[in-house]
Parts: sequence; structure tokens; C-alpha cells
Amino acid sequence: MIQSRWISLWCVLPLLAQTERGNITGQVKDPSAGAIAGAEVVATHTGTNVQSKTITTAAGEYNLPIPPGPYRVTITAAGFKRHEHLNINLATASTVRLDAVLELGAVTESVKVTTDLAQVQTETAKVSTAVQNRMVDELPLVVGGALRSPFDLVTVAPESHGSGTTLMLGGGQAAAWNATIDGLSVATNRSADTVEIAYNTPSVEAITEFTVDTNGFKAEYGQAGGGVMAFSSKSGTNNL
Repeated sequence: MIQSRWISLWCVLPLLAQTERGNITGQVKDPSAGAIAGAEVVATHTGTNVQSKTITTAAGEYNLPIPPGPYRVTITAAGFKRHEHLNINLATASTVRLDAVLELGAVTESVKVTTDLAQVQTETAKVSTAVQNRMVDELPLVVGGALRSPFDLVTVAPESHGSGTTLMLGGGQAAAWNATIDGLSVATNRSADTVEIAYNTPSVEAITEFTVDTNGFKAEYGQAGGGVMAFSSKSGTNNL
């Protein structure tokens, strides 16, 4: 008797999910405006000293998807002075553009730039409001006997109206928004309600910052109708 055996083949495909990570992107050029390929770009989190690295393309372009926080970016290439940019603050799910012109010289020499970058979204069409750690810690909340919720802070966004089941973002319908914490959706399978969803989110003290995106956010937030609230939880640093 000949037995037939079936072999099942399982294909493992990468899943692209929502994320709280932001992006530092830009182009590296020489003094004559020519693109520098193969330059090393290193973003160092100033609180943890964790580094993220990449290499510029043939067009001198680079992109670093990294967690939100304070950074310094160092760019090095053979025959050019090391370029170091300080005081870069990357907000949750946002994009910061950092273009650099490297000066001719030895890599042992360096050029430091300490000016703050303009926090203007030039890479995407979305309308974004970033609320950083200091504002989260110091903004007063009117609780009135209800659960103290991170959603009480969302009213600082200019395109936020209402509360509970009537909250509207970016001109969308009430309860048609989405919310994530560290890239994971905290919404339920029912219409969005800030009071109900608050039980799925950490306390205000556990939130380091958040971003409210409206009108033009990425397709990965497909279930959102008017806007997306992206919260980031606090993480440790090298300092006590």
C-alpha cells in the first residue's frame, strides 16, 4: 500500500505594525553640494547612551527609525571633519530632518552644532501636536472624581474637541479615533470611549510624552477616522 503524505509549508511574513518610534532623516553633502555616500550616521540617546547607526546611500540620504527622546547625532566620512549635532529632541511618532554639510579635514577634527532643530513636519503632510515630558508632568488635570487619565491631557491639541464618547480629532466623527501605547493599540472593539480605554492605559505618571496626529497620518493607523493619539511610556536612564 502506498501512503500519501502531505507536507504543509508555512510562510512566515513580516508584519508591519504601528509604532511609537520617530525618524531622524536627512542628506549629507560636501561643501560643493555634492552627495556623500557611505558616511556613517550615529544617533546616541543622551539619557541611556544607546546608539543607532546607519550609512548614507549613493544620494547621501539616510533615515534612522528610533525611539523618542533626546539625541545627539554624529556624522563621519573619510576626508571630512566629524559633524556633531546636539540637542535633538525626537517626539513620539514624529520625523526630524537633519541635513549636514561636512567640512574638508581630518576625522579627528570636529564641528559641533548646538542650535535646536525646527520641529516642523516637512517630511509628511500630517498635522501633529507633540506634548513632551515636562508638560505631561506639570499640566493640571481636572478630574472631578473620575479616573485620572492620560486622555485628559489630549485637550491641549488644537483639533481636539469633546471627551468620553464625544471626543473628536481632526474634524472626524466622535469616537472614530485610535490610541496606542508604545506602538500597541489600546482601543477596544467598540466605539472609542476615553473613560473605558483609560483602564487599558498606564497612569499619567507612567507616560513620558505623547503625540496627537490628525489629517494625513500613516496608513498603518487604518482604523482611525479622525486622528491618532500615540503615547510613550517612561524608560530608565543612566542617571539616578
